[in-house]
Amino acid sequence: MDKREVFKKRMLALKDNVQKKYSNKKFVEERLQKDNTVRIDVNLPEDMDLFDPLAPAEYGQINPEILRYIDDQAYFVPTEYDLTVNFVGRELTKQQQSKLTAALHDHYNMQVYDKLDDIRNNRKLGIFLLVFGIVALAAYFFITIFAENLVFHEVISIVGTFAIWEAVDCWLINGRQTKLELHNSLQMAMLKVTFAETENSKN
Repeated sequence: MDKREVFKKRMLALKDNVQKKYSNKKFVEERLQKDNTVRIDVNLPEDMDLFDPLAPAEYGQINPEILRYIDDQAYFVPTEYDLTVNFVGRELTKQQQSKLTAALHDHYNMQVYDKLDDIRNNRKLGIFLLVFGIVALAAYFFITIFAENLVFHEVISIVGTFAIWEAVDCWLINGRQTKLELHNSLQMAMLKVTFAETENSKN
């Protein structure tokens, strides 16, 4: 049985065994707010560290468990929607709220600039490979006129073709993937942070 048949068989088995229909649309509709943002509720147990216990306090790095949960939930939200992260289950001081909000934005802002660096580096690499490939192929056609070493010809031809192919790969495949990751990072960087009021904070 080939891979295509295995895939088809598993998809049919999944449809037969799953009665409930899953979709990103339903996930978004259940969490969509009046301001057209999709809300992600994050429960903060009293005994949970807000910040990474392994990082120095001045770094202000959020507990990885909190970030992991937010990322897991945001995965199901299309990038055209803005996000609201709503912390619940625990009363925080104004200072804690401010520090948590700043740390969350800092974390995702760093991701955005990291992706921008990846795009710039990917573009430079693509240009270098394209120029190198063109020069190599030009050298191949030039050398064929004056030299008879067919093995050497083939090596230059393969190197030049490979370089051009890698340049195309940088722009069309890696470039597209990196831009998609950039859109996701921008969505996270622009999220709004709210804190649910507890009974104590109302009094």
